[in-house]
Amino acid sequence: MRYFIFALLLALAFAASAPGSAITFDDIQHGVDIYNSGVENAPEVVKALLGDERVQIDISRANETALMAGLETKNAVIVSTIEGEIEDPTIVVEAEQDAIDRVYGSDDPVTAFQQAQDQGEITIRGTTFTAKLKVTAALASTPALRFFASLIGK
Repeated sequence: MRYFIFALLLALAFAASAPGSAITFDDIQHGVDIYNSGVENAPEVVKALLGDERVQIDISRANETALMAGLETKNAVIVSTIEGEIEDPTIVVEAEQDAIDRVYGSDDPVTAFQQAQDQGEITIRGTTFTAKLKVTAALASTPALRFFASLIGK
């Protein structure tokens, strides 16, 4: 697979509690709780790739507003979540809420995610050399994609 695992985490787990309605910061926090509760069972590739990062999330909601949030990971665990922008992000995830809803509601979230990314509705980029390498390394991580899909029961 050629898609970054962290985007799947964000697009699936963070939207888990509110498909079809405007995604809120509480939904993102709920997704963080789901992720953190399962991270000890994550494949080693997930733990290695998501070790220590600062992630900026920008979601264009269906009601024409935007939601911005930041996450900080340490040893693959999300240790802080902030509403708004995070300083010096190493990874930036941009997504349209409609795409997140389609991924979450799909019987095949990995394929739905791929389609959304192909259409530019979900984008992920590393902002540092190391983050770019991690993104590249994650592109072929089938076990990681399966792990994140399992967080929403798919």
